[in-house]
Amino acid sequence: MFDFGIGYTELLVIAVVAIIVIGPKDLPRVLRALGRMTAKLRGMAREFQGHLDAAMRETGFEDVKRDLQSIKSINPVADVAEDFRKQDDDFKKYFSDIGEKPAEPAKPADAAELKTEAKAADDNDFDKYFSKAKVDSTHS
Repeated sequence: MFDFGIGYTELLVIAVVAIIVIGPKDLPRVLRALGRMTAKLRGMAREFQGHLDAAMRETGFEDVKRDLQSIKSINPVADVAEDFRKQDDDFKKYFSDIGEKPAEPAKPADAAELKTEAKAADDNDFDKYFSKAKVDSTHS
């Protein structure tokens, strides 16, 4: 119930001691005076708090406090992780576009095709062509 650490049992003990020490006749007057003094203390505390709040507003303390809170909320590890994640996505996107259509590997040629290509290469050889022409011209 109370924020200042006094429970019901402690209040009961204080009330019994107050009745014994002050007496039942003067107790209402003392409690009334105690209530007025408590009200004055609360009023002074409220006024003091109001002055402090006004001073903080004038000095821009709220802006500084807001800036500090925003700095606290910054998480550089998460920011770097997000940058890496974006770069990884860009990297995967770029290389997935390249890798979608892989080149078909060359088919192994048959032995017969290799022989015909070699024969065609032999027939197109410049030296052999002219040497045949010389041989043919000497025989005629």
